[in-house]
Amino acid sequence: MVRGILTALSPVFHGGSEKTGSVVLLNRLKFIVDGKPTDVPIISGNQIRGRLRRLLTADFLELAGYKMDLGQKSYQKLYHTLFAGGVLEAVEEESESAVVDLNLKFRVVKHILPLRLFGGSYANQMIEGRVLVGHMLPVCRELRDYIGVDSDISFYQLIARAFQTRRDELRVARAEDEEQAVQALVEYECFAPGTKFYHEIRLETSREEELLDLSTLYRAVELWKENPFIGGKSSVGFGKLKIEYEWPKPVDSKPYMEFVEKNKDEIVKVLDELREAL
Repeated sequence: MVRGILTALSPVFHGGSEKTGSVVLLNRLKFIVDGKPTDVPIISGNQIRGRLRRLLTADFLELAGYKMDLGQKSYQKLYHTLFAGGVLEAVEEESESAVVDLNLKFRVVKHILPLRLFGGSYANQMIEGRVLVGHMLPVCRELRDYIGVDSDISFYQLIARAFQTRRDELRVARAEDEEQAVQALVEYECFAPGTKFYHEIRLETSREEELLDLSTLYRAVELWKENPFIGGKSSVGFGKLKIEYEWPKPVDSKPYMEFVEKNKDEIVKVLDELREAL
């Protein structure tokens, strides 16, 4: 188990599907607090998993020297599989594509470390990931029994409001006076700077492969620390984090780096075979 405390260094926005009037609310998850259902704002584990996957995959391809021509459909499918996890495709039972290529699947799991760690799917095949990524839960009074971290601060005190305006540029171009342009006010909730989040990542692997898998996960977190953002609106100053994790044993990214360097040729070969199978 890898445990961490992540601190917001700027407002953090991760919107849900609900709005109150014109205000976009933070993503929320229902907890039982003092015997009552309470909707607590969180950052979803899927958001973090996707962030780690994309950073690690880009790093992995760069280290392996693998280039993708996204103008070609086969590379577009490969890109989607690697960076977004892919999608299962329905096939006819009697068709050739319905046959499971166990040899390719074995080699993908062995050599394509981002897919091995975070899982994915291609054609009619599914690769189960080896990490369970939890939600980022705010350190607050309501969740202290869930995360084991004491706090006297309510999550209500951690929520701030931000807003931005959007101009109708087309109308500006047509208007004789720019002040006639309509400005739309967009307001949304965000976590205030200084908010602390508790986070867990669990690695499920064999003892023989633990060192490489843990090093791969360490590299993903290392890359995240170099680009420490989460949620939306990072391009306008939101989502910056201070990222701190405690590891179950001493670890660094060296085994991951050495594996990619040593197996470059085979990695390129497997990626090309995977692209052809899509």
